[in-house]
Amino acid sequence: MRSVSRPVWEHLGAAATGGQVLAAVGRSCVVAMGDGTLGVLVPPEIGDGPLNIVVDGKPGALSGVETGSPVRMEAGWLVIGQLEVTMGRPTIWEPCPDWDHLRSCCPAVTAALPLLRNLALRHAPEGSLLAPFYGPHVQRDSLGTPTEIMVATARESAEDLRAGWAENPSPLQTGACRLAGLGGGLTPAGDDFLCGVMLWAWLAHPRPPSFCHPILKAAAGRTTALSAAFLRAAARGECSAAWHRLLIALAGWRWQQPVADSWARLEQSVRDVLSFGSTSGGDTLAGFLWIGCPPNCQ
Repeated sequence: MRSVSRPVWEHLGAAATGGQVLAAVGRSCVVAMGDGTLGVLVPPEIGDGPLNIVVDGKPGALSGVETGSPVRMEAGWLVIGQLEVTMGRPTIWEPCPDWDHLRSCCPAVTAALPLLRNLALRHAPEGSLLAPFYGPHVQRDSLGTPTEIMVATARESAEDLRAGWAENPSPLQTGACRLAGLGGGLTPAGDDFLCGVMLWAWLAHPRPPSFCHPILKAAAGRTTALSAAFLRAAARGECSAAWHRLLIALAGWRWQQPVADSWARLEQSVRDVLSFGSTSGGDTLAGFLWIGCPPNCQ
């Protein structure tokens, strides 16, 4: 084991009471531990995240893990089906960035949001909410496909979140209920969008918990177990290492001195965030931009 998120590490001992593999997808697998905490085993190239357990091993080492396999702890080993991962002395990674510092840089971040939006659109994964939200709007009379209907629902629900920014829980709950579980996969697009909105709240809202709690309360029970775990993490202000790098790059951006290495660092951090899942990174970034950088902002 190379590194592990602090909240996951704190609960990992509960795997001794039994657990199982909730899902095995590509290069990663999701494990449900004895106390219900979820962890995601990933290779080093994916890196740290709020739920991640980063393990060393040969390429494809996690590909043989099957959904439903038992999970247990045995004398310093995490045993997942036929796979044995030594606990050792991993790096305990903190998923909460330094929000106090980042919030002090919020004016700089806000000024950089149009640039962030343009970079995100340049590299947006196909099928994410970025292009529909920040490109041409879907017209009501053109609705028909499931994708068009989903995007229209997402846009209407996102407007409720904007209306709830001034600590009004009613539209927050309405929007979150409609977005929760919207889309397919283990982390539906609507949930990823909500995670992005909550990360923006941790950066810019006067009282982030009071904004995030109604969203989490409304959404967590309406989606997948993995997506609910990511929603809980975002509500606590937790995000992946890629998001840490993006936030730091935004906070350090200076329009007065746009040097090449700063641009390259920002663009690479955007690409790293967008690389998460097939569209999850783009959907989360769309949510992050939504309140701070409306589609018509310059």
